[in-house]
Amino acid sequence: MLIAIIILLLIVVFILCFDFLDIFLNWLGRIKIGSISSDDEWKTATVRVIDKWLNKGTPKLPLNENERFKLFRMIKNTGRVESTAYWQEASVVKAASAIGDRDEGVFRILDKYIDTISGQWKAKPERVDCAMLSYEFMCCDYIDNETIKPAMDYVAKFLENLYEEYGTVPYNTNAKDVRFVDTIGMICPFLMKYALTYNEPRFVDIALDQIKEYRKYGFDKETKIPCHCFNVQTKAPLGIYGWGRGCVWWALGITDSLKTLMESNTYQIEKVTLLKHCIEFAATMKKYQRDDGAFTRMIFTTSLEDSSAGAMLSYCFAYIAELTDNDEFTDCSRKVLKHLKTCTRRNGVIDYAQGDTMGIGFYSNSLRVVPAAQSFAVATAKKIEF
Repeated sequence: MLIAIIILLLIVVFILCFDFLDIFLNWLGRIKIGSISSDDEWKTATVRVIDKWLNKGTPKLPLNENERFKLFRMIKNTGRVESTAYWQEASVVKAASAIGDRDEGVFRILDKYIDTISGQWKAKPERVDCAMLSYEFMCCDYIDNETIKPAMDYVAKFLENLYEEYGTVPYNTNAKDVRFVDTIGMICPFLMKYALTYNEPRFVDIALDQIKEYRKYGFDKETKIPCHCFNVQTKAPLGIYGWGRGCVWWALGITDSLKTLMESNTYQIEKVTLLKHCIEFAATMKKYQRDDGAFTRMIFTTSLEDSSAGAMLSYCFAYIAELTDNDEFTDCSRKVLKHLKTCTRRNGVIDYAQGDTMGIGFYSNSLRVVPAAQSFAVATAKKIEF
């Protein structure tokens, strides 16, 4: 009987210690955070992390923020996403493309998802963020777009079917009447790229309809800031206005859509429209940048910074600055990178990114390592001097 009690106590202690392990490792990793002083050393360290992720896999993110009984959830395989979210892997491919000479690592990610013999998905995706990964594959110099065309066709048809059934593309068919701002960043650049790459111009119209609808119903007219989502039937805004990463999804969607259309000699009116959106939004977000360069999780409040929102906005600022020759936007981008240095661990990992939302009105309270923060920071640092 005594032995059974001791064994039971040891099991309980082990479970509690397992729960504490992540907290301890997180604390340990943050010791001397921001101690990389040299810009060149910081660039080298952050790129080294991208190389590690390209070769060994991108970190998986928790499905929820419950810190208790992680061992049980791991055993049941419900505590972590089965595969890293497509958009997180997409960001790593974007960073690899910006760095250059990372074809081997990029092909590892490609091979994880697409059979390069048939050109089709190994497991057909059912989430719209697969379009963001597809976009980065098509933009990558290492990948032959004809080889992966069957997979790209699948994504295009998947989105087109949603568009035809619901008028515009929902983020999730379980909420078919809700349009999330996330879809602007996740699908619109892909639709533009697919249209130009494979000569299917109707997909430009699908992307533009998504953007126009959100700009009309998903923005506050006074602040010109998007809400998290809106109901297409009632046109009622849902969630909050000024969620940091929601602002980023809008910025990224219109920026990469414009960047893609700039590759074409046509679509002049569409380019002008997107450029106006980009300049207007960059000027708006500039007003909400903190003095230290950070952007907060909720930009209208004094909430904590979100390194993923900052890094992704920095990327957008840098591109619009280059396109318009606007030094003010370059300065905004540079200030973000300076701040991200203070959020970088000794091993080069950028910390303090907001975890994923758990639904409308449920915004993550955690600050963690999110691959997009690292990847967009690296991509931006390759573009500008700071």
